[in-house]
Amino acid sequence: MKRMHALSIALLLGTLIANPAAAAVINGDFAAGLTGWDSLGDVAVSAGAARLSTASLDVDDFPAAAGAFNLSGNAAAPVGQPGGVEEFAGLALGQLDPDPLNGSWAFEGSALRQTLAVRAGDTLSFDWGLGSNEDPLIGMNDYAFVVIGGVLTVLDDVFTGLGSGRFTHTFATAGSVDLVFGVVDTGDYVGSSWLSIDNAQLAPPAPCPNPAPWPSASPASACWPTACAARAESPPVGSNSFDRGLPVTGLPVIQAAEVE
Repeated sequence: MKRMHALSIALLLGTLIANPAAAAVINGDFAAGLTGWDSLGDVAVSAGAARLSTASLDVDDFPAAAGAFNLSGNAAAPVGQPGGVEEFAGLALGQLDPDPLNGSWAFEGSALRQTLAVRAGDTLSFDWGLGSNEDPLIGMNDYAFVVIGGVLTVLDDVFTGLGSGRFTHTFATAGSVDLVFGVVDTGDYVGSSWLSIDNAQLAPPAPCPNPAPWPSASPASACWPTACAARAESPPVGSNSFDRGLPVTGLPVIQAAEVE
């Protein structure tokens, strides 16, 4: 009897180690401001969402006054330089340049980062929206992006048509992963763009439809329920999903009083 009790405890501990408690995005709705997040450049919380911009404190959007579209009082950070947006996002210098061979570079931007502890099968999701003062016909193609575990994915850009939507990503393996949101100014320093992020969350794998039985009285037939992700084929690496909403014409000017 004691041996069976010891076996049951051992199996329970093994299951807990193999299937740790579900992780979560800290302050994914930004109700507590930027608590739990690291930021670079112009990042603030407004109207219940995180807002990142390419605005400096200079005259980016003439005839608007200097810093008129800046959200935080911190200028956008450089791109392509040590200590800039790429290094903050865990990317190589130059990786945010759209087409450097043809003279298309990213100049400045902002980013928001949090390190997540994920399990195989966990699904990350968040709402996003891109707005800009850039002219989609004659302006520069500023864009918004997300980096998940060092993999860069463009969310939207000016030429595609400013929009919003919900993004999901299912993790194939467990581990520690950096989640980074960002927006960059391409082609020049003129014309500000904004990325809005909200409702970032992690959802665990769906429960197994036919879980294995609990340990029986016979050690030879003992078995234990495990997470679906451990018994099924892993989802493909980088399994992203976009749910794109209606185009938007640009985010409104954020006044200092609106920034939380």
